[in-house]
Amino acid sequence: MDNRMPQRLPTPLRTARRHWTLRGLAPYIALALLALLLGQVSYSLLQWPLWTGIGAAMLAGLGALLDHHWRPDPRYLCRLLDRRYPELQDSSALLLEAPESLPPLVRLQQQRTRVALEQLVAGEALQRFRPRRWRPAIGATLALCIAVLLAPLMTAAISLWGGKHPGPGAPAAVPGTAGNEGPGIIRIASAKVRVSPPAYTGLPERQQPLQVRAPESARARWTVILTAPVQRLQMQAADADFDFQPQGELPTLAWTLERRLTESDFYQLAVTRDGGEILLPEIHNIEVIPDRAPQFEFSLPRDSLTVVNTAMVSGDAALQVLVTAEDDFQITDTALVVTLASGNGENVRFRNERIPLQPISGSGQRQRFEFQVPVDRFAIEPGDELYWFVEARDNRTPAANVARSQHFILRWQQEEIFGLSDAEGMAIKVMPEYFRSQRQLIIDTEALLAEQPEISPGEFRNRATSLAHEQNLLRMRYGKFLGEEDSALEAHDDDRMAHDESDNPEHEGGHGDTDGHHDHHAGEGAVSSAASQGEAPQFGDAAGIVESVGHQHDNSEHATLFDPQTKELLRSALNAMWSAWRELSIVEPQASLPHQHRALRFIKEVQQASRIYLQRVGFEPPPVDEGRRLTGEREEVAPPQVIASFDDPDRTLLESTLRSLMAGNTPADRDLAMLPELIQAGEQQATRQLEVGKALRRFRQDPACGQCRRELQAQLYQLLAPPTAAPALPTSGTGNDSYADWIQATQPRDAQPEQSGGMP
Repeated sequence: MDNRMPQRLPTPLRTARRHWTLRGLAPYIALALLALLLGQVSYSLLQWPLWTGIGAAMLAGLGALLDHHWRPDPRYLCRLLDRRYPELQDSSALLLEAPESLPPLVRLQQQRTRVALEQLVAGEALQRFRPRRWRPAIGATLALCIAVLLAPLMTAAISLWGGKHPGPGAPAAVPGTAGNEGPGIIRIASAKVRVSPPAYTGLPERQQPLQVRAPESARARWTVILTAPVQRLQMQAADADFDFQPQGELPTLAWTLERRLTESDFYQLAVTRDGGEILLPEIHNIEVIPDRAPQFEFSLPRDSLTVVNTAMVSGDAALQVLVTAEDDFQITDTALVVTLASGNGENVRFRNERIPLQPISGSGQRQRFEFQVPVDRFAIEPGDELYWFVEARDNRTPAANVARSQHFILRWQQEEIFGLSDAEGMAIKVMPEYFRSQRQLIIDTEALLAEQPEISPGEFRNRATSLAHEQNLLRMRYGKFLGEEDSALEAHDDDRMAHDESDNPEHEGGHGDTDGHHDHHAGEGAVSSAASQGEAPQFGDAAGIVESVGHQHDNSEHATLFDPQTKELLRSALNAMWSAWRELSIVEPQASLPHQHRALRFIKEVQQASRIYLQRVGFEPPPVDEGRRLTGEREEVAPPQVIASFDDPDRTLLESTLRSLMAGNTPADRDLAMLPELIQAGEQQATRQLEVGKALRRFRQDPACGQCRRELQAQLYQLLAPPTAAPALPTSGTGNDSYADWIQATQPRDAQPEQSGGMP
């Protein structure tokens, strides 16, 4: 019969189930809202933990999830309707059947039941159709919620019942607090901190417990009510003390203090009663959230360096900029700062311009900008560079935070200017007289082509072969920047360029490489033979050590410090030089000219890649104190202290303090006072400095406290920097390496290690 049940309940049954479900869930919803309200009230007035209300509300939701009475299945719903309303004639279950599957009489009864249920729904008779208001599941949930809400009170009662046997989480006893025990104990009955953020943040005032978390430059007002009247209440912070103001005649219970929060801190309350100072054991934190400078996120451009041509106009895709600026509170001003660098060498001129920007979307904390770099504002020539960045400032008062984005460079390609050496700016050694630049080779090749009708074919071939030889030398010279080895062609005199050897250029180039490889290995053989004869290189001879240790085949990826883009330009230049050498070798100067021009263009791009821009900043001397000028007083002038020891004095102090603590001794007060100063400045280090200061204060208050000593040891251990590895000689895999031979040759005979086991 279940197989013939319709997929969806009839409308009257769905209405009845909705009434039943809503009225069954109503107690749990009310209980959860009441728990949250009571939790917030207890947090604001009694300083109870905020988790009590949240936990009670979660228990109410869990109770509703486990209670199945408010969500009946269709059969059980029909039985509930038949039991409550006799008008249905115990026939509600017929509404679950499909009409076409029923006999005629049963179908007639189904129609009567449907009409009766619709009349009940229309007459609002179903308003009383609901579960019992009080059932065991609701009672159990209510009891658990009450227990969670009163958990802080029960914890305090257990602590008082325990008397002098506090639990592990209770604060340690503080010396000088003898009056803080016994019948006249002084505790904080209630305390609240009213935090008023700066007006520019737009944040509302908040009320917090003694653990304060506030934005930078906020004003905090403490209101403390004690359990017994005292003559004085003082806040003892890390570096200063602040006195509370009494509310009424002394001695009094109520005290207030107002303070401006500029940096993170911790504090401890101290009361004065009957002429004696009593420290309350709890130490509270003040966490100050700094106002950060705006941050930038660039979608376009994707590269910091863009090489463009002189034909580029405003509106080009390469000039498109898409950036998002974000701040903690509000961005008030954003501008584009552009600097144009024109000229070459020492005759470089700079022009700066600041252009305001308007966001295309967003306001306040997050703004989105889309603009074009205004190249049309400047008269740009080939070889010029334009540097730009985005600058934003927020609404922080009295001094705004100013942030600058990364710098971007637009570089216009420089035209070929004859008369300048293409080796300018390259860190290479002095070239021989016969070594020509790529520009000189282009000029000589064009001169050779111009003189071809006037000279004999033999002379034309000899001059082309000579140019091929010099092109090969140039390629070898630039190949050193990518880790290629020198060719043996560079080690020979100009006699190598004799005409009888230049008749076959292909043989010359290939044989030159072969000779170079042969000479290279011959050099290694000479060194090995010298080592075998006992002529070991001296210890200070760096070149001899490198030559005797290994076979030098540098990797082009690691041989230089060039960036990947510059290396790629050098590879392209070398490939073009090789193509030019190939065409010259087969006496085709005309075909080699395009490759030579391409190599020269790549070389000039490499030179431009090494050009950088540094902002010129003038020297601003400090103001002169006219009252001390020309007086000759030198009391405050002290020479810097020079430490002759190689050990770090800060690490030595930390290690000595740790050894003293681990030995059970008490370090000197002077050493303990210097510990917070050893922490370097930084946002993350500020929190560590507070933790060290708190642990140090607890230890000073009770040196006999073992827990305080261990906590201070743990904090000081985190301050120790990891030790650096001592330099050591590399290990040798086998005893047949040249490095092992060198060690063996340089070691004195009387210092030879003896074999294990006493073997000779």
